[in-house]
Amino acid sequence: MFDKRLMQMCPESRKYIAGNIILQFLELCLSTAMILIIAASVQKLYDGSWQAEDLVRPAAVIAITVILRFFTAKYAVRMSYLASRTVKQVMRERIYSKLLRLGTSYREHADTAELVQESVEGVDQLESYFGQYVPQFFYAFMAPIALFFLFGFGGSWRVASVLLICVPLIPAAIVMVQKIAKKILAKYWGQYTRLGSTFLENLQGMTTLKIYQADGFKNEEMNRESELFRKVTMAVLTMQLNSIVIMDLVAYGGAAVGILLAVRSFVRGELGLFNVIFMILLSAEFFLPMRRLGS
Repeated sequence: MFDKRLMQMCPESRKYIAGNIILQFLELCLSTAMILIIAASVQKLYDGSWQAEDLVRPAAVIAITVILRFFTAKYAVRMSYLASRTVKQVMRERIYSKLLRLGTSYREHADTAELVQESVEGVDQLESYFGQYVPQFFYAFMAPIALFFLFGFGGSWRVASVLLICVPLIPAAIVMVQKIAKKILAKYWGQYTRLGSTFLENLQGMTTLKIYQADGFKNEEMNRESELFRKVTMAVLTMQLNSIVIMDLVAYGGAAVGILLAVRSFVRGELGLFNVIFMILLSAEFFLPMRRLGS
């Protein structure tokens, strides 16, 4: 799930990745502060100690946290862009240098369609890897642990433990889906490169096909290969949709279990209203980072 060799290839991106993680943690802290204020206000309202002047301060603090969250989210995206921009420059230089070393002999190693497709896909995937995947990889494992101690010291260790145990079910579901997807993706990429190579070959030999009146046969052949590619694409999209459904079931199902346990503790008198509201509003944050990583 994490490649050290890629990180060593572009060390300039590390500071931007670290900045992205810090900004995400800051956004989590702001969300926690806002939920604390809401829970405290609900507790005051429940106790009957709520006054009209008590509305001004919480509303002002919530407004400030919302504004700060906007800027932290904005600069987190900026850090992702800077990390991906750096690796894109490095990879383009390396690919260009490789092509210069190969010269015209690159046709002996790979055909044109395959070479172009692999180069473009490789740069795009590395851009997503450094800009989105790596920061989310670290944050997705660090955030639930921080929330575990926050829930434990601020409410119930039992609820915190249940939520923390449910979090690894998301990567487990991803691994399960990947085993199924591996065979489908192998067919997809094989058909993709085959279709591209056939199209380029037919395009280069169009004059010859017209002379020998074989263009109709090649047209039917392309139609058959396009239909196969369409079916394989639909299978990939179906697999992707199923993986999203599984991750959502685990994420929101785990949050629902945590909420039920918190409400049950409140009914038994083990937790106060402040703690219950705090856990209900923040329980989804246990799973959202890992859910984004799964996406």
